[in-house]
Amino acid sequence: MSKNKYKQHQNKQNIQQNIQKQSGSSPSATPPTSPNPNPPPSSTQPSSPSSTSVKPRDLDRRRAEAAWKDIQGINATDKEYGSLAREMPTLIQVNGLAQTLAFLKAKNKTHHQNIFKHLSDWVCQQLGLQGDLLERVLEMDSQLYRRATAESLAFLQWLKRFAEAKIEKSEDKPR
Repeated sequence: MSKNKYKQHQNKQNIQQNIQKQSGSSPSATPPTSPNPNPPPSSTQPSSPSSTSVKPRDLDRRRAEAAWKDIQGINATDKEYGSLAREMPTLIQVNGLAQTLAFLKAKNKTHHQNIFKHLSDWVCQQLGLQGDLLERVLEMDSQLYRRATAESLAFLQWLKRFAEAKIEKSEDKPR
């Protein structure tokens, strides 16, 4: 096996192990490439405080909290950030996550770099990835890519809402 293919294989194994840790499944469970149509009964019960699984409502609150913290670091008059935040979900749906991330990374403007960092930090944290999201996306399998895309879109909804609220607040003028 060539050195590059070996590295890709190792990265894939690390990602799958991180997913298993987050979902609380054991290595002997069904592999991540084939979804389990009948989840174990314990997954439908509320998770214990020691469990790493998160309820959807709690995850959405965590997304909102992270997006709010990210927006606090943005200048209230940065119209370009607000405009880009509004466009991001559409860019991902039309072009795909990898191409949108490449677009953001290629631009040498602060608002592009900020959104890339905000999105990369959140998605990497949620999927247990290390480093740059664009590099990880290029190495992952299609199932994890879909999960990264879904998490990106969910996070961007909050980022978009808060960007609109903060930027519009500073632009409000009496009529």
